[in-house]
Parts: sequence; structure tokens; C-alpha cells
Amino acid sequence: MNLYTFDHVKLTPDKQIALHSQESWELSYVVTGRGEREIGDTTEPFAPGDLVLVPPGIPHCWHFDPRSTDKGGRIENITVALDEAFLDKVASAFPALAETVDALRQYADAVTFPKAQAQYIASLLKQMCGETEPERAVSMLALLCALARQGRALGHYRKPDLNRQRLMQVRIYVSCNYNHPLSLDEIARHVGMNRSAFCTFFRKHTGQTFVDYLNAYRVNIAHRLLVWEGMPVAEACFASGFNDVAYFCRTFKRYNGIPPSRARKG
Repeated sequence: MNLYTFDHVKLTPDKQIALHSQESWELSYVVTGRGEREIGDTTEPFAPGDLVLVPPGIPHCWHFDPRSTDKGGRIENITVALDEAFLDKVASAFPALAETVDALRQYADAVTFPKAQAQYIASLLKQMCGETEPERAVSMLALLCALARQGRALGHYRKPDLNRQRLMQVRIYVSCNYNHPLSLDEIARHVGMNRSAFCTFFRKHTGQTFVDYLNAYRVNIAHRLLVWEGMPVAEACFASGFNDVAYFCRTFKRYNGIPPSRARKG
């Protein structure tokens, strides 16, 4: 069983993983592509060279602009995922690295790195692309040492209480399923509540109904499709989860102040 994974991928922007969290540490390096990244409570633009380490349990995703790709229409990134068990084994097998592992575990928030440090980490990742598994295992130790130094917190992610955990569950579920029909009963079951209790809970903690939240999310997706991809209005309507073009146009204008056809023109 692998205690770490190394992935170097080239894929179309729409194949990128939606908002998610995991139990492992995740290092992400963007080689080709730009857009907006969402990590915990922070949303910021990113560009080629973006390098971020995300601790376990923090929701994150990268929204890639489909206009910023290679000639084949693909983005490129390198991702390393480290299980906690891997860190335990490193500290146990190499006592000299125990302090390094402890320093890495002090990160409570996602971190970026100073320019020189980021360039060194990026060079290690590029080198690892052409290495054999034994060679890569050695490079992993150098990578750990580099990650444990000079990290700068990227915002501040507050671990959720039960209410915030439920809201995060809703947020992640919507981000993964917005383009399918979503009912109140379905989302209520997902967070372990009945429909009535969920409606009361969601409005109390967000100030809006779930339908309003879902429509706003879908409109935001549609806006990206119209502006970034130049997608026709009807296609953007269905791709973002709406099933009626007239209703989509009214809803889009209510949230953005302009009709989708105008947004598409820039």
C-alpha cells in the first residue's frame, strides 16, 4: 500500500476535481493554467507556478480558465499526497527527520512559500517526474525538508463546529452535483436532517433559502462558461444545472443585473 502518491497530469480544465477535502496532505503545483483557487475560507486568483500545500481536512479546488491551456487545450499540474502514516514512518525510520515532520505538522492552514523556496520545491517536483520509484522515494525526503521550512499561511481556516460542518457538506455536495437535478429532500438526507428541519437550519445560518443558494451557485458557473468559454446561452443554461432557458435568463439577470447574452459578449 502506497503511503504517498505522485501524479503528473495533463487534462482538460473540466476534468479537474471539484471542491473536496481528504485525510492526506496535498501539495499542488500548477505548471500550465490560471484561474481561481478556493481553499478553506479563501478564494484567490492563481497562475502558472502556483504552489500550495493543503493540510488534511481543508476543502479546496482549483477553477481553471479554459482559455489558459496548452495547444492541446489541456492544463498541467503535479500533485503529491502524503498520508499521516507516511510521516510517522519517516520520523520512525529517520530520527534525524523527526523534527522536520513535527514542523510540517504545525501547519494548521494551507501555505504558500517564498519565491526562492517555491522555485526549489518546483524543481524537485519536475525532477521527480522522470525518476524511478526508488529515486523518487529519496527525493520525497528532500521534499519533506523543503516543505517544513518557511511556509506562509494562506488565509485562516477555522475548523467547523457541527453547524459549519453541515454547511460545508452542503457546499461540497452542490459543487459536485450542481449540474444534476437537486431536491430539498436529497440534500437534507445528505446532511442527516429532514426537509423541514434543513430548510429552517439553512435559512437561519445563511440568510437565504437553499434554492436561492443553489441558483446563485449555478449562475456563477454559467457566468464562467459564458465569459471564459464563450459558450452559447442555451448550452450554459443546461451545463450549469438549469433545465429551462427562460427561467435561467431571468435568474441570471436577477443576480448579475444583465442578461446572459450580454455577459457572453464580454
